[in-house]
Amino acid sequence: MVAAAGVRGWGWTAAAALAAGFIVLLALHGERPEPGLARFHPAGLLADWPIEQVTSVELRAGARRQLFHRDPGGGWVAAAESSPMPADLSAAIETGLKLLHNSAPQRADLTDEQLAEFGLDPPRLSVGVRQASGEAMTVEFGGLNPLGLERYARIRGRPEILLMPSFVAEPWEPLAAAQ
Repeated sequence: MVAAAGVRGWGWTAAAALAAGFIVLLALHGERPEPGLARFHPAGLLADWPIEQVTSVELRAGARRQLFHRDPGGGWVAAAESSPMPADLSAAIETGLKLLHNSAPQRADLTDEQLAEFGLDPPRLSVGVRQASGEAMTVEFGGLNPLGLERYARIRGRPEILLMPSFVAEPWEPLAAAQ
């Protein structure tokens, strides 16, 4: 009976040493993820475009059309005027471009027959951007989804309909309405 108690004590000691060794092995060998949030990578419709290379922006809302060009100093000028725009309007263009660059869309499985139902035939707001290289893209925004958190959108010339966060269109709306 004494021998059996000695084996049990020895067994518990061995198990504890094995467990401690396993914990030390994990502590020294295991990797922890980088502290904080995951690294940010732009995933928007203009993710492949350097924002500073955008030279012109064309906005359409109904019958209204606004055209803006980047001046050599980096600010924005309305095509109808020759003087630089007020700082808040110029900042709105930069904010809108950053949101198109950074904010990822979701693909919605909708068909072209549903364009009018989602405010895309005709689009409620259209944002056309052009780079210095001549490459251009037009993003058409429709109505809000039922929750009001996203807007239906599409890239002109492409069949898929996207869901974009509603805040992506917000900086463009006052610019499109301005005369």
